[in-house]
Amino acid sequence: MTTEDSPTSAKNAEKFVVRLPRGMRRRIAEAARGYRRSMNSEIVARLEQTLSGGPPPSVPGVNEPLPLLPREDRPSQVEQREMEIRLLKAFRQLSHDRQQALLELLD
Repeated sequence: MTTEDSPTSAKNAEKFVVRLPRGMRRRIAEAARGYRRSMNSEIVARLEQTLSGGPPPSVPGVNEPLPLLPREDRPSQVEQREMEIRLLKAFRQLSHDRQQALLELLD
C-alpha cells in the first residue's frame, strides 16, 4: 500500500471544519510537536483513541502521553518532551548493569 492509497491520504480523507475555543489551536500545536507529528495527525490520533476506547496515544520510549491541557505545576509540553529525550539518550548510554540498577531504584 502506498501513502497515496493509505486511509489517511488526502484523496481518501474527508474534510471537516471545526471551530476551536480560543487557545486550543496553540495547545494542539504544542502537543503535536511533542509527538513529532502534524496537528492533523495529532487530532486524528486522539479522536481514534477516544472513539475506540483504547489506551492513550504513546510516544516510543515514554509511557505517559503528553497532556493536552497544561498544568501550572509542570513544564510546558515542549520542555517536558525535551527533558524526556535527554533522559532517554542518557539512559541509552549507560551500561546494561547501570540501566538495571536505575530501573530498580525507580521502582
